[in-house]
Amino acid sequence: MNQRNFIWALFVPALFMFNSCATGETNEHAAEINMDSVKAQIMALENAYGVASNAKDVDGVAAYYTADAESLADDEPTRVGMDAIKAGIKKDMEMDTTGSTVSFATTGVWAAGKYATETGTSTVTGKDGKVLKTGKYMTLFELRDGKYIAIRDMWNSDAASPAAAPAAAAQ
Repeated sequence: MNQRNFIWALFVPALFMFNSCATGETNEHAAEINMDSVKAQIMALENAYGVASNAKDVDGVAAYYTADAESLADDEPTRVGMDAIKAGIKKDMEMDTTGSTVSFATTGVWAAGKYATETGTSTVTGKDGKVLKTGKYMTLFELRDGKYIAIRDMWNSDAASPAAAPAAAAQ
């Protein structure tokens, strides 16, 4: 596990831990979280992301993120803030010259307080229907103005990139 993934693996659970330690009035009860509703909201966001990505709609994909979000893309430095995120989305879209499509499958959603975390898988399919690559992702959402929005995300491919494959084989 590389250092960046290790830090995220510690950060996300710690975020929930600190949030659960928050004190409030003793006569108040924490609002119940309807996990079915949270999961439905997040899956709708993921579906909109996929539709916008397949339509090569940079702004549509960027609507998934807060202005101060950070996106930890595969094989590159962290994209910090909306300008960097949009530039990365545009670059990713321009790299696809074959007309492939992406789909997402949510594998888990957890929520506490005003935060929710989603894990899932991605599948990129060519025009001929063949799977070109698969991957996985994790997104941290924050509830803002009654809606969840991504504040951090990270993803990577299941297969090593062509540049990383020789280095991995040498180990």
